[in-house]
Amino acid sequence: MDRSKDLLADAEDFLGAAHDLLKASRWSKVCFSSQQAVELGLKAVLNRLGVERRSHALTELLEEVCSHMPEARRFEEHAKLLDQYYIPTRYPNAYSSGAAKDRYTETQAKQAVQLASEVLEWVRRVVLQR
Repeated sequence: MDRSKDLLADAEDFLGAAHDLLKASRWSKVCFSSQQAVELGLKAVLNRLGVERRSHALTELLEEVCSHMPEARRFEEHAKLLDQYYIPTRYPNAYSSGAAKDRYTETQAKQAVQLASEVLEWVRRVVLQR
């Protein structure tokens, strides 16, 4: 069943949340929402191709996308950077002390939104033009 447009809509919602959180200076949550946007975006592409994946790892999802669409390889660095924001942005036990929310910076948050925006721009074209 093709749910690619539904997945894309949720990816867009996470990217919108990342922008909202950026305005609120909630850096760790911006980073996490950006990672989620790309995760759902890559799953939208895979779903459009008739492939289902349950992984949360962007590098694994992207590798599967690249096996069908080699041009997506240009997002490898995006995936590697954003993968770092899946768990430690939310769980204090990822660190020996301190709240997870205090570990991230405005620079990281802005970069995360930029990277997610670039991936989703490509995802939109793939999902909506096929």
